[in-house]
Amino acid sequence: MRILLATIGSAGDTHPFIAIGEELLRRGHHVAMLANPHFAARIRSAGIAFLPLGEEKDFLDVLHDPRLARQGQSPFLVIQALFNKSVEPSFQAMEEAILQFKPDVIVRHHIFFSARWAAERHRIPVVTCTLTPSMWLNPDEGMIMRGWMPPRAQLALSGLLRFAGKIGLRLLIDRPVNAARKRLGLPAMRDVFYTETGAGNAVLGLWSPQFRKPMPGDPPKSIVCGFCFFDRAGAERDRALDPGLEEFLSRCESSGTLPVVFSLGTTIVHHANDFFAAAVHACRKAALPSVLLVGRGESAPPGLLGPDVCAVEYAPHSLVFPRCSASVHHAGAGSSAQAMRSGKPSIAAPFVNDEFDIAYRMSRLGVAYYLPATRINTSRRGIGHLAEALRQVTGGVGFRERASTMGALIRAEHGPARAAEEVERVGLTPDPRG
Repeated sequence: MRILLATIGSAGDTHPFIAIGEELLRRGHHVAMLANPHFAARIRSAGIAFLPLGEEKDFLDVLHDPRLARQGQSPFLVIQALFNKSVEPSFQAMEEAILQFKPDVIVRHHIFFSARWAAERHRIPVVTCTLTPSMWLNPDEGMIMRGWMPPRAQLALSGLLRFAGKIGLRLLIDRPVNAARKRLGLPAMRDVFYTETGAGNAVLGLWSPQFRKPMPGDPPKSIVCGFCFFDRAGAERDRALDPGLEEFLSRCESSGTLPVVFSLGTTIVHHANDFFAAAVHACRKAALPSVLLVGRGESAPPGLLGPDVCAVEYAPHSLVFPRCSASVHHAGAGSSAQAMRSGKPSIAAPFVNDEFDIAYRMSRLGVAYYLPATRINTSRRGIGHLAEALRQVTGGVGFRERASTMGALIRAEHGPARAAEEVERVGLTPDPRG
């Protein structure tokens, strides 16, 4: 079959699709991927044909916008970038990709609305992929989406918060999206976000059933497939760690004191502020060495490096997380999945959006300590919060045992294979419209 993958967003939104694409290639299918040019090299390195969606500047402008990491502003920035400005250009890019590649099936990110519209126009079946459970918008399941409100309060008020959210999304998304649909000759829709995130011939949850099992109230035709991992550790230049990092980890292993690794993914890392400085201070307070993944083009905290600290721009999480005593991350979908797969406990420090929900779920499973990023800073109190969390996850037997059990179960799964099976099933199912 000819299968077109279509995704929009950050590396965390793109990498699972590359993993699925690699599996589909192994099964003998022809695979192309529509994505921002920022990801072209890694898509092509996986053997997947690349088709451009917009310009790299579009992605970088959002990536480096300071509002992206601010609780009160990030949702509006994302809505503006994905729904207010790009609906028509992304629809046209999908139309061109369909005409050029002639796919039998389209596999799209759940927020890539226009991918489904173009597929519907050309009568091509669609598989929708969702990266986090909260985006299935299950009416019977509470969501933790705010850092300033205690999780228990959010769960208790989930019905009211969901109603308010739906009204807000009608104002922020329905109006601009329907204006664009009208210009494209398409009829208006109501509750666009709620409708589109669960629409498709199949709806795949790209997370482990160990993280969140299927539930009544999930979207129709939905399946929990398992995490789909890709962090470039298979690429030639990423098969080994940075020599300095490798030497540091080996030295820690020899001493019997494993370090804590701090990572803010590929997006939030550009808005770290004093996060890494607080990390070093807290690790020293807890008598632990630290590894800082400070981000491409970013630098380590000045004046804080020493024999107990190793700072590098990037390291594949699949290679470094298992060799540390714990990880501290922003609870992004990709970083959290790698933390759980590693079998090591973590501190989930969410900054914005669905990171709070992921962090809370991990804490409920007992594999992570929930500590909102707003509580981590270089004040005495902020360093104290982080140091205490470090002591609990590295010194507590319960965290270590639960994380180890969870990691073994996740490593035994193969999410890309389960997802590929569903894509094949959808592609082989006759269209009832004839």
